[in-house]
Amino acid sequence: MNKLLKKIGLWTGLFVLGLILISFLLPSEIHVKRSIEIKASMEHVFDQVVDLRNWEKWDPWKRMDPTMVITFSNPPLGEGSFYKWESQNKRLGSGTLTLKRVVQFEEVQTAIEFNDRGTGSTLFQFHHKGDNVVVDWSMDVEVGMMPWSKYIGLMMRSELKKQFDKGLEGLKFYAEKN
Repeated sequence: MNKLLKKIGLWTGLFVLGLILISFLLPSEIHVKRSIEIKASMEHVFDQVVDLRNWEKWDPWKRMDPTMVITFSNPPLGEGSFYKWESQNKRLGSGTLTLKRVVQFEEVQTAIEFNDRGTGSTLFQFHHKGDNVVVDWSMDVEVGMMPWSKYIGLMMRSELKKQFDKGLEGLKFYAEKN
């Protein structure tokens, strides 16, 4: 029995050491980029992103918590505008999203401040493809150098891809609806 416990301890230790060594090969920053093609005018598509009131319709996180309380800046559109959210959902928490940079019909950069979890930023880029508009939504997140943070980053990247896809589908629906 004692020999068995030693073997289990040895294999467990080797497994943990292996996970730590593998983590050195994992990135300390994750990048997510998703795209969608929308059959609508550039004005309608761009308006869905630059007017923060529209985010309530297509934002994937608002769908996760329909009771989320959102407060908009005045005015709620254009560079420097922001919204604050408060959610009882622990995954969503509370924070502020600000439109940091707006280049008309080209890009919108956001800054996100998660009240108790740090910061982030996203970038929406818009370009024509024939009569349609392609929207690229990307995000870079620094996860740090700690081994467990890198593994959490891998899981987070997978979840963000799903959320971005849902958001872009909603964006497409509302832009084409107009």
